[in-house]
Amino acid sequence: MYKSKYPNLFKPLKIRNLVMKNRIMSAPNMLFHTIGGRPDNFYISYLEHKARGGCGIVTLGEANVCDGGNHTPGMETTLENMAIYAEMAQAIHEHGAIASVELTHGGQGAKTQFNIDPNMIMGPCETVNPMTGAKVRAMTADDMEHVATAFADAAAYYIHAGFDTVLVHCAHGWLLTQFLSPIINKRTDEYGGSLENRMRFPLQVLKKIRERLGENRAILIRLSGSEREPSGFTTDDIAVFLSKAQEYVDMAEISTEGFGTIFATPFVERGQNVPLAEALKKSGLVKIPLFTVGSILGPAQAEEIIASRKADGVSMSRALIADPFLPKKAALGAEDDITPCLRCMNCTGSDNARRHLICSVNPLIAREARLGFGDTAIKPARVAKKVLVVGGGPAGMQAAITASERGHDVTLVERGEALGGYLRFVEKDSHKSELKQLLAFLIRKANRSGAKILLNTAATDELIEKITPDNIIVATGGRPIVPGIKGIENAHHAAEVYLNGELSIGKDVVIIGGGLTGLETGLHLASQGKQVTVLELEESIVKDTMDLYTMSVMDAAGKHGLTVITGAKTLEITDCNVTYEQDGKRQTLMADTILHAIGMRQCAQVYLDLHDKAPFVALIGDAKAPGKVDGAIHGGFFAALEV
Repeated sequence: MYKSKYPNLFKPLKIRNLVMKNRIMSAPNMLFHTIGGRPDNFYISYLEHKARGGCGIVTLGEANVCDGGNHTPGMETTLENMAIYAEMAQAIHEHGAIASVELTHGGQGAKTQFNIDPNMIMGPCETVNPMTGAKVRAMTADDMEHVATAFADAAAYYIHAGFDTVLVHCAHGWLLTQFLSPIINKRTDEYGGSLENRMRFPLQVLKKIRERLGENRAILIRLSGSEREPSGFTTDDIAVFLSKAQEYVDMAEISTEGFGTIFATPFVERGQNVPLAEALKKSGLVKIPLFTVGSILGPAQAEEIIASRKADGVSMSRALIADPFLPKKAALGAEDDITPCLRCMNCTGSDNARRHLICSVNPLIAREARLGFGDTAIKPARVAKKVLVVGGGPAGMQAAITASERGHDVTLVERGEALGGYLRFVEKDSHKSELKQLLAFLIRKANRSGAKILLNTAATDELIEKITPDNIIVATGGRPIVPGIKGIENAHHAAEVYLNGELSIGKDVVIIGGGLTGLETGLHLASQGKQVTVLELEESIVKDTMDLYTMSVMDAAGKHGLTVITGAKTLEITDCNVTYEQDGKRQTLMADTILHAIGMRQCAQVYLDLHDKAPFVALIGDAKAPGKVDGAIHGGFFAALEV
């Protein structure tokens, strides 16, 4: 008899007129794929992929309700656009999921470039947005009625289009949260001051939506469980608010305020908002189901949350970008096959938001309209070929895995004694649990793929003659750049920190290079009690990653006591000190250990040596262009699709 490994996670849940097939909600997130105010086919396929993967609820994110409130490209609720939203809802329904849409008004966070009338940008109080410079006017009672009606109109529009429910955004610093916040809301009328007054307008919006949709339609709310500031709203405040709001809403997804906890990196504990949901459940004031969101990355974690009654369900965002099929794999007990999320912020970084969503570990996400869904994108090869993969790092392993899945005869050779390449450093790092999971995942998949894996083996002429490959994929990695600094022989590359005890690290450490490698190595050493100083030539640091991740690294650096000196030109290194120049002044730091981490360089020599050893030879990963995990995984995946 079948017995689920995660019985609580896969227990159905009734929310007013809706029945969730499981307790997993695909949280709204930011693809921003709109053309002329409507979602494009990429966006439809992206959401369908979440439904296909087995979620109970799939949510279209950031649907702005009216001009003046857009902080992202607007999605216009016009008659002409109705069909595209209907198709989106239908695509979700076809896989047994509930279709939801998140209704948002940015308030003082709205951006002028996404709004027709800049005079319509408004919030609780008159102010100037420090990020955009936009002037924000204080809302009048008429403005509040206008916005509340706009929320209700938008809700009715999406329901008419075929969506089952709406998720009202009352979190993450947008308009409704701005009214709840005593930090932001300094009004002296009936909409400011006491909690009763501050929650008056959010309740007005919820009431208006309920009146428009009627009693038989489920309404959901995304709500911050705490402002996480001494003078901000508390979980007790939110319990009182929900005790009133539950007259109009049927389920609350509990998030938080503050970008550091909304968009958590590996430096933040997993499930950071679970205690907020748990406290609300224990308050005795909240009777509706509560879901929790934030760094919920796997089925075991989700099962524990629900089984221990900390929440009634879980909402996942980035975990379902990394692997939309997480629910189905968990239901089958195949959690070893779930691609792990790195919490690297690549998907949420501002550059990607302006271009096209990129996931470090999932090359297909948001490209389903062009490439297909999951396994359907990995089409079996028409003719099985002999494929030689040279290099057993992440790029080489991914290439071997994908080529094997397509039915090719694959041999992977690795000069070292183990798979992993440069990524093996994570086995020792203090803050890289997610990358450790990815390394283990890739090794496990490679070993199970059917590829022949030859360790301590080079791609010699003799071996190539024996294999006679049709395709060669070269993934031999990059090499550290050694800076031309006087005395550089007294320094070691940061990677040597992670070797098996081969480098003795002293108490005082100086790291030359303030990129991601330098800062993260510094954090690792600081967590071991070392005194770390990082010298960076440029005026800014960690320029080689996304802005949100940079913010998290800098926050962690402050907490761990790293000293970071920018605008510092290193002049000379001895065995016990580093001399640098800053603002025209020479200074010297004493150090027991000196490291350098100024980047990697392309290393294409193996490719050049092998370019004529097979009909098709490809160069991928750091050997082609030094980068991060996404370049390795994507390069290996697409090179294998080309075979």
